[in-house]
Amino acid sequence: MRFEGKVAIITGASSGIGRAAARLFAKEGATVIAAARRLKRLEDVQHKVEELGYPGRIIPCKTDVRNPEQIERMFDFTLEQCGHLDILVNNAGVLDGQLPIHLTSQEVYDMVYETNQRAVYLTCQRAIKIFLEQGTPANIVNVASAASLRGLKGGAIYVMTKHAVLGLTRNISASFFERGIRCNCIEPANIRTEINKVPREMGICVEEWQLRAGNAAPMHTITKPGEKKPTLGKPKDCAHAIAFLADDNDAAYISGAEVKVDAGFLNM
Repeated sequence: MRFEGKVAIITGASSGIGRAAARLFAKEGATVIAAARRLKRLEDVQHKVEELGYPGRIIPCKTDVRNPEQIERMFDFTLEQCGHLDILVNNAGVLDGQLPIHLTSQEVYDMVYETNQRAVYLTCQRAIKIFLEQGTPANIVNVASAASLRGLKGGAIYVMTKHAVLGLTRNISASFFERGIRCNCIEPANIRTEINKVPREMGICVEEWQLRAGNAAPMHTITKPGEKKPTLGKPKDCAHAIAFLADDNDAAYISGAEVKVDAGFLNM
């Protein structure tokens, strides 16, 4: 019940890490504004939480974070429903099919930039305005990536945007801690999610990537043919790291942290 009475926005909450985080936060007593494009999936999370009898609750909010107006509506909806906001989890993200820069179209650039970078900027901006007006302890947890620390072969736009998420996390943590606002991030690698799905559906994957990619991202997908692939993590592994960083008791003096959720992969 560490989030009893807390209100959290979690983007990309319809699947993967976002879905796992939404369920965990509700289990810990939070009211979760679960935001994503797929409303039916959000409602499925809501119903599952109700069936399990968790003390918190899920409130679905259909949101495409690529659209600035929908981001504004998401925050307005949160304040209308709950009256305040305590936690923002920026989880929504998309891959670029591991495309090298010279093969990246403007369409792919726009999709990845608007989802991974601009949306995080806009949500952090609005959340901080709300937090400052409230004057109460609050925090942001961004889902960065192993790609925030380590270059990939291909995937130029994904790497660029995830570096930006890490940079913004560091800037906010240094700028607002004395105002009661913390900002941290996690850096997942090799987590079994659906992040590969969008580029595949759009047909923007390189052939070799399509043949070798598993249900994980981003590092797992670039191992050489025949090379042993690392053990995959689960979305809940990331959810627990996010919950720790969002806890204003256990993590009260932690801001600007970059928590690797990768089973040591980045140290190899």
